[in-house]
Amino acid sequence: MSNFDQGEKPETGAAKAGTTRRRRWLIWLIVPGVVIIAVSLFLPSPPESDEAPAPAAPTEVVMQLLPSELHEVRRAALRDTVQLTGSLVPGRELTIAAEVSGRIEDVSLREGQAVKAGEGLVTIDVEALRNQLEQQQSTAQATLAQLDLARAQLRRTTDLVGRGVTSSSSLETEAANVAQLEANYAALMKQVASAEDDLSKARITAPFDGVISKRSVNAGAFASPGTELLQLVDISELILEGGIPVNYAPRLRVGQQVSIRVDGIPGRRFEGTINRVAPVAVAGTRVLPVYATIANTNDLLKGGMFAAGELVLEETQDGIGIPTTAIREDGDKTYVLRVEDDRVVRQEVEIARTWNRGRTSEIASGLDAGDIIVSQAMERLQDGTRVNRIGAAQ
Repeated sequence: MSNFDQGEKPETGAAKAGTTRRRRWLIWLIVPGVVIIAVSLFLPSPPESDEAPAPAAPTEVVMQLLPSELHEVRRAALRDTVQLTGSLVPGRELTIAAEVSGRIEDVSLREGQAVKAGEGLVTIDVEALRNQLEQQQSTAQATLAQLDLARAQLRRTTDLVGRGVTSSSSLETEAANVAQLEANYAALMKQVASAEDDLSKARITAPFDGVISKRSVNAGAFASPGTELLQLVDISELILEGGIPVNYAPRLRVGQQVSIRVDGIPGRRFEGTINRVAPVAVAGTRVLPVYATIANTNDLLKGGMFAAGELVLEETQDGIGIPTTAIREDGDKTYVLRVEDDRVVRQEVEIARTWNRGRTSEIASGLDAGDIIVSQAMERLQDGTRVNRIGAAQ
């Protein structure tokens, strides 16, 4: 069966010619590409350069420094201190009690009122005491009259005995009578003085300038010797009753300075002086009691307030001190990083000693007042590092 019979159409002459032309164009496109690839495979590759390309220059790191990370070197007082805590108590405190029996006539003062020395505080009814005094005075006067009479009689008897008119036994009797009356009169005068003293004690006055801190009686109440009436305190000076570890005892002495802060009064410091040091530590605590006088010129402080501060064990008035955290070590060399323009540079220093329980180092040489140093241990910060300061140094 012919192709025509199978359903295929015979190609015409024009169709065959078109197919032939397309094949020729494809050949012309493919052949040059094959030739180029073959030539490139057989040609030698260009020689490699011996020099590597230059790397890009690294960017310089600039570190920022905060004011808390810097310290300005100054000359100032350097101190070695120990913590001191305790309570404030009045410098003088007195409980005033009745010394005689009687009914309270007047007690007008109340808690918080100030009084002056010699000002009346309490008056006790003294009528019974006054009567007793008058009785004692009358008895003494009567005895004195008897004594004067006995003395006159003794003088007469002595004269008679001298002239031989009267026996000597009468003289002895008269002399014994005078002696007895003199003894009675002396005893009565002591009773009069005691009654006068009791009468004076019925009016109670302030022994010193102070403030009434407690009142225990009212007018009309009966008081007997020992009855508590008032409590008077002097807070012009307060005593800090504190304690420190007993191992500091060898360095303690009367006259050392104390600087304290008081709960309830923020932002204020009060200065005082050690006036007493206990000879024995409190049993079981190894804490040595110390007592410091604190001036209270503005009456800001009150008894019972809690205080905390520092006791100055030793000090120097003119020294260069820097935070110990600023010190760096390199072998046997000690140095700090000083800020110079926009970089930090290594500055070797010599340390004289440490103060303030090791937190401050005194510099003997290497730094001057006005220098700015790095006060913190910043490991990434090294000699020559460029820095940018933010704010003023502390």
